Amino acid sequence: MTLHQAQLFLDGETDVILRRRFSHPPAKVWRALTEPELIRRWLSPDLTDCRMDARPGGSFLYVWPEFFFSGPVLTADPPHRMVHVEHFNGDTTRGPTVTTTLDPDGHGTRMTVVMHFPDAAARATAVEQGFTDGIDQVYGRIGDLTFAD
Repeated sequence: MTLHQAQLFLDGETDVILRRRFSHPPAKVWRALTEPELIRRWLSPDLTDCRMDARPGGSFLYVWPEFFFSGPVLTADPPHRMVHVEHFNGDTTRGPTVTTTLDPDGHGTRMTVVMHFPDAAARATAVEQGFTDGIDQVYGRIGDLTFAD
């Protein structure tokens, strides 16, 4: 896997796996994934609301003009691992459980994201609706972030 290039693949009938390396250390990638002001900078300039409470029992909300993602945070072990459930437009039946793992990789980070959908049909629908489109470009913006320490 090269720096600044995502690998995205389907695994089994229900999972989508993303792997990507960053030159930032895990603590900074964690901040990018959990601090709303940083999330806005890499996820989308079109976000109208962005909230993240990255602790077990917390939740997140990302709102665009046309749709939103929200859900509970199940596990958080900063800056190594977080598990959350992702609901699209409030539908609590079809969204994936997302496990994000950040491992040190030299001076940088190797990120693995496993999106586990409840069944094959839910994953197929998400892929058909463009859920995985542009994911390399979006996560690539984390690599471009500068951090005020």
